[in-house]
Amino acid sequence: MNDSRPTADPQSILLFMTTEHFNLQSARGTVNAEITSRLQLFVSSLSGTIITLALAAQLSAMGTPFWTFALILLPTVYFLGLVTLLRILQASDEWRIYGQGMGRIRHYFVELAPEMRPYFVMPATDDVLANLAAIGIRPRAWWQRLLTAGMLIIVMDSIVAGAFVGLLLSIVQPFGTAVSAICGVAGFVVSFAVLYWLQHRMLTGALTSLPTVFPEAPRNEPTTT
Repeated sequence: MNDSRPTADPQSILLFMTTEHFNLQSARGTVNAEITSRLQLFVSSLSGTIITLALAAQLSAMGTPFWTFALILLPTVYFLGLVTLLRILQASDEWRIYGQGMGRIRHYFVELAPEMRPYFVMPATDDVLANLAAIGIRPRAWWQRLLTAGMLIIVMDSIVAGAFVGLLLSIVQPFGTAVSAICGVAGFVVSFAVLYWLQHRMLTGALTSLPTVFPEAPRNEPTTT
């Protein structure tokens, strides 16, 4: 059975690739804007909560209104931080997928004109780890995850969790400041460990789910005579 599907000429293919590259770049910019806006929303909400609690504590002399506001607002902010973290991790996965598509297009350009390879700053491969390493990001290094927007949310959300645990314990059973502080630190550690594990699992799963179709050829291959 003959394949009667039409084939495009090289100029049309190049036009298609250029258009797709532009679309991927635009989508990547949209993802960057969403990550920034969601992070700003969480930080502004946390700042507003802190100001509200400070005013309630000052006006009520740490009385019932302060505790009421704290027990309502702190879990709300923590939930906002959790969903923000999850969405940022999803958006980061989208960002990497779009970058992978751009890498495949660069690989086509190099196949079309091999002499163009030295002029590309990014590698001509769809290997996500290679493209991230080209801009100084090494996701498999543990310290690299300390520099992400997700880690910022994890730390701030865990502080909220620790404060909530300390306040709740001081209300339910007032053991003293020292015990409440220790329980607050424990709440911070537990929240940090759970959220960090969640980020690690989602990031590892995302990286392993992106197969490499065009691996990068070694640049310095030994020559034979």
